Amino acid sequence: MAIQAASGLGSEALQESAEAIVERALEQGVVAEVEASVGLTVNSFARFADSGPTQSAERARLDVSLLVRVERDGRLHQAGASGQSLEVDDVDALMQRAISIAEVSPPLEAPVTLGGPVELGGITIAKHRGAVDPDTISHDPAAKAEAIARAVAACADAGVAPAGLFDTTGKARALANSSGRSVRSESSRASFALTATELHPLGLGGAGWAECIRARVGDLDVDGVIARAIQKSAPGVERGKVEPGEYTVVLEPAAVSAMLLFAAYYGFGAKEVEEQSSFLCGRIGEQLFPKELGIRDRWNHPMYPTAGFDGEGTPKKPVPLLQNGALVGPVTDRRYAQRLTGSADASTGHGFAQPTSTGPGTTCLSVDAGDQTMEQLVGGVERGLLVTQFHYTNVIDPREMLLTGMTRNGLFLIEDGQVVRPLKNLRFTESLLKALGNVRAIGSELEISGALFDGEVIAPPLAIDNFRFTSATDF
Repeated sequence: MAIQAASGLGSEALQESAEAIVERALEQGVVAEVEASVGLTVNSFARFADSGPTQSAERARLDVSLLVRVERDGRLHQAGASGQSLEVDDVDALMQRAISIAEVSPPLEAPVTLGGPVELGGITIAKHRGAVDPDTISHDPAAKAEAIARAVAACADAGVAPAGLFDTTGKARALANSSGRSVRSESSRASFALTATELHPLGLGGAGWAECIRARVGDLDVDGVIARAIQKSAPGVERGKVEPGEYTVVLEPAAVSAMLLFAAYYGFGAKEVEEQSSFLCGRIGEQLFPKELGIRDRWNHPMYPTAGFDGEGTPKKPVPLLQNGALVGPVTDRRYAQRLTGSADASTGHGFAQPTSTGPGTTCLSVDAGDQTMEQLVGGVERGLLVTQFHYTNVIDPREMLLTGMTRNGLFLIEDGQVVRPLKNLRFTESLLKALGNVRAIGSELEISGALFDGEVIAPPLAIDNFRFTSATDF
């Protein structure tokens, strides 16, 4: 049952292994239903500083998870177990562990059936392999060294200190269950990030940051990242200071992502709505935002396609979340689709691997592009701030989506439509709902951006009025 050699990331072999685990579990006699998921992640990365690469590794991780249901006294009892091996003895031990836990677990009060065979766009989803780029999967640390050398040399010429990461990752996953569902997918991700810090005898130099994330390593704009990071560090230019208060801001995509990911973590799912902890509560259908602002969960975005099914093997539906100025939602998994519609098969495809106490959630947020260039966004600001990135963003009140955090690696003053000087950082405390309601213009260029926690958002820059900063810093 060990993984066999296969093209790409071997999702075919993973699928065969998942199906074999299901068959083997059913042979135990006591198992009424079973679902098996097998995932493989391969990763190559190189961290670097002014001396060049400081750490590099190539890693592979196999994950096996199992959900079993046993019937006792006419009721189903459920448990899960996970491991990191497909060897027969290890799988058998995993299976017995799950069965033994299920046999002593409380019965399911309202069991939801496991999903059956599914299709995606008229094609059996088992044939859908997602977007995997062989060059990204085979990109090793030695291939990363040339780009790192360019970054180090450019930073030395500019008198700034580099620190960065070049990362390439491939993921494959397969899921099979006793109801006939069998799906698989592969995807790839590449990123190059650079922080350029101005050298200063008192340690007070400014810092600039830039990053590029793509599905294919060949699509990375490494030289563009290097140039932007150095430019944002503003070497040789003294940073000014402004007082806290409300400003018109131009948020670059990384700053937009840092805020929107908290909406993904805390609010777009049906569980949070049911528990009355979501910002959707009492707001669905109300026109609170500009009609031009659109947000959706879109696994098949052409810039960054990911797996086409969720943790239950349900096909992901592209779902509008903010449309025509109003919030739409929530997203569901099979359990919440059953509660809300009476049919588990009505799931929007936003569930996580079962069993879990986590409700459904969005994982592929994207903001629709607007019609203004960055120059036009800045040009429309009489006095305000250009924000490159937010750091240590966190949620204070999920019902109001009240967030706090700090600017980082590039804050600039805008006057009369021109970026005039770098600034010392500010802390913000602002409601995402208020900020989105005050969007005055939307950029035309989309970028894929991550944040401190896991996930990415595809977003343009946004110009927002009356964004609230609550304190200043000396750095």
